Amino acid sequence: MDLTNENRLIIICARTRITGSQLDELKYLVSRPLDWDRIVESALSQGIAPFLYHNLKNIPETHGIPKGVMAELKKNYHENIARNMYLYAELARIVKAFHDKGINTIVLKGAALAKFVYRDIGLRSMIDIDLLVKQEDLLHARDIVSDLNYVPEVQRSSEEWYRKNHHHLPVYINREKSILIELHWNIADNCGGMNTDAWWKRAGNVQIDGQDVLMPAPEDIIMHLCLHLFNHGYPPEMMLRAMCDISATLDRYQGEIDWETFQNEIDAYKLHTSVLTILYLVRKLHDRNEKSLRNIQPSQISVRLLKILETRISVEDDICSSIPSGFMKVLSTDIFRRKVTILLSVLFPPWEDLSKTYRISSVPKKLFFYFLRPVSLCLRYGKSALAMYKIKNNK
Repeated sequence: MDLTNENRLIIICARTRITGSQLDELKYLVSRPLDWDRIVESALSQGIAPFLYHNLKNIPETHGIPKGVMAELKKNYHENIARNMYLYAELARIVKAFHDKGINTIVLKGAALAKFVYRDIGLRSMIDIDLLVKQEDLLHARDIVSDLNYVPEVQRSSEEWYRKNHHHLPVYINREKSILIELHWNIADNCGGMNTDAWWKRAGNVQIDGQDVLMPAPEDIIMHLCLHLFNHGYPPEMMLRAMCDISATLDRYQGEIDWETFQNEIDAYKLHTSVLTILYLVRKLHDRNEKSLRNIQPSQISVRLLKILETRISVEDDICSSIPSGFMKVLSTDIFRRKVTILLSVLFPPWEDLSKTYRISSVPKKLFFYFLRPVSLCLRYGKSALAMYKIKNNK
């Protein structure tokens, strides 16, 4: 990757520990003239500012860093601690309400990572609370959070649409506390019909403020992080934090990850491209040396997807960053039928979504927009598609 010094510093700092040649490079970079405003802005937008503070404060060459920058990063880190303490207190209240009604739950993403993987709640920012419940408990869980003063956030689609087409209910918000909850019954869309029954069997028990709750097995955390990126179409603002999440999970559970189960899941649901390409990128960015990551061969990944993702961790705007998330999902899907399904959903979204997006209700107008949409997408993203094609031919 052809990166600026600002890019290089951000990528080096987007991890929990820096050693060896990377530490030497970091010391060199902070001694160079840098656009620190740009670095801070990028780190904040990507949710990795706490990692910059964590790593920069521990090097002796801090005289090259403007004091205002360190003060802002320190402030962000401590605000993150306060926010996460608030969220964990609310999570304990929700978990207790579920437990009292006989509903088990698995904590996902930030709530699992900050406390139990990073073991420093200031490092991992949390936007919302993500909980996995069994599908048969879903409506009961919804009623419980409603009793706790959570209401559905305004969405483009109805709850019925979410239940038919998505893997979680609409976001619920507690307006008094400004806290968001997502109730999941699966972990991602278009993941080959993955059955989470095995997740429940492998999950381990942890405690949050004295309340028992389940947490995914390490291999399932890694799987979820990879599929979460896929599900969102690999947005640039999520890339570096996700890489750090995966790397931190590898550090935290060294020797405990059941790679055989992990591989079996990939094989069963045909998720090789979406999962192995991300792990290959983690290996490359974080110099990971685990045997299971070393065993990933270039023939097992999408080189085109890898190069596009590398552009998405850059501060600079890149033509590939404008590629719609749906097209990125098509690129990273292994099964042709699944590719077609995703592509059709991008080109011809459900009528309910179309009506709300364009504020139309009559059938003739809907049909017109269905005809117009593919043409509009070609005009808007044709240049990006051509860039993708060139990447494919220069691998």
